[in-house]
This record gives sequence, structure tokens and C-alpha cells, in this order.
Amino acid sequence: MTFQRARHATIKVWGLLLAAALSMRVTSVLPAAGFEAGRSYAIAAGPLSQKLALFAATAGISIAYAPESVRNKCSPGLEGNFPLTEAFARLLQGTGLESVEKAERGYLLRGREPRPASVSPYTHETAPAAIRPPE
Repeated sequence: MTFQRARHATIKVWGLLLAAALSMRVTSVLPAAGFEAGRSYAIAAGPLSQKLALFAATAGISIAYAPESVRNKCSPGLEGNFPLTEAFARLLQGTGLESVEKAERGYLLRGREPRPASVSPYTHETAPAAIRPPE
């Protein structure tokens, strides 16, 4: 092999490696930019602890939670094609729990923060003179 051919082959290899690295980089940037492809789920309703294990295996994630937080709770299940965050929310619907994303496709379950009661800025009081006892 001549020097010219070896150099040409080396340039081709580096070009292919660079193209592969760039294509991997682009696909890893897409999820961070808000793009999240859906996945198909077929999880029947049932005990939350069992359904979380099935969901984690199907979605390729890990889920950490305190065992007592899921005790005696049921999941409504999940059927269809959904992005991960929507699928997780649907699986936890009605349980009082929410998922918090951590590093490396790991999630933590915690109790939902109670929402503040809606209070009207307006009050209405009836003047004492307007109240009459029944006759």
C-alpha cells in the first residue's frame, strides 16, 4: 500500500467516525430540546407496585420510591402510545403521587404537593339589618 492510499484510507475512516459521532450527538440533543418520542404501553389496571415494575421495564427507566408510598394503591393502567412523561402521569393518576426526573433515566416518586385552595379576592357580607327573623 502506498503512502497516498494509506493517507486516503485514514481520511475516509476519520470522516466516517466523525459522521457517526455527529449523528449520535444530534440524536442525543433532540430529547433535551423537548422532543420525546412515544412508546406503546399495554399495562392493565392493578396494584401500583406491580404496575410500576412493569412500566419501568417497558420504558427502560429506574424508579425509586418508599414501599409504604405505594402500599394499598392501585393504578388505572396504561394503554396506548405516549411520551414517557405523559405515560408516567397517566399511570399514577389518582394515586396522589408524582414522578420527579433524576439523572440517568431514573425517577423518584413522591407525594403531590397540595394545591392551595382557590380563594376569591372578593368577599360578600350581608348587613345585619337585612337579616330578619322568620315571622
